[in-house]
Amino acid sequence: MKKSDYLKLTDFDFSQENIPYKVNSDTVVLGSFLDRMKGKSVLDIGTNSGALLLYAFRQGAGHLVGVDIHKDALELAKINLDCYTHDHELICGRIQDLDIGTFDVVICNPPFFEMNNVTQDPYLKEAMFEESLPLEDLFLCFRKTMKANGEAYLIYQADRFPEVYEMCKKCKLKIMKMAFVHDIHSTHALRVVLKLKIGPMSKLKVYDPIILDSGEFLNIRDAKK
Repeated sequence: MKKSDYLKLTDFDFSQENIPYKVNSDTVVLGSFLDRMKGKSVLDIGTNSGALLLYAFRQGAGHLVGVDIHKDALELAKINLDCYTHDHELICGRIQDLDIGTFDVVICNPPFFEMNNVTQDPYLKEAMFEESLPLEDLFLCFRKTMKANGEAYLIYQADRFPEVYEMCKKCKLKIMKMAFVHDIHSTHALRVVLKLKIGPMSKLKVYDPIILDSGEFLNIRDAKK
């Protein structure tokens, strides 16, 4: 099978052939935002072709679990992960319907666009639009799958940050660190990336903005360095 190195900041070979939703800058931003996680168990909600699990593996993660509603994406994720580790499990289903235990780290690049009729492609609708995983469902799943001292990582639309903040308070999750993501061609932040833990709100670290130029990174924090 043809391989292409799509994972920036890594030297991992990676295939994403024959699936409609490809790795994009959101994936790279979230993957680069992960802290070191030596030996920790990791759950990736909406794992697609396994990119974020590979970023977690790069940061030293142990047991990897990916959940996705698309069987074909998970088949490709298995191929990608098998190249580097066999300590993984891939589950097909809706995270809202699963009981898979708790993890040290939970990661999600969720569908966060509000529903509209931009695309009729059901795969892209489920990957991009929040109907398949509303924000409240996601946060309830965070609480269900995080260990008591666990962590969660999330990227979301910047203009919906107030909703994320309110959901953090509702679900008793505190923001540990965050950064806004800008494109130099835009007048405002496009995304916000966050690390969460269970507990009341407290002081947080706000990192320098991550700057892109039409999807290419002008600066990015690499937690491995």
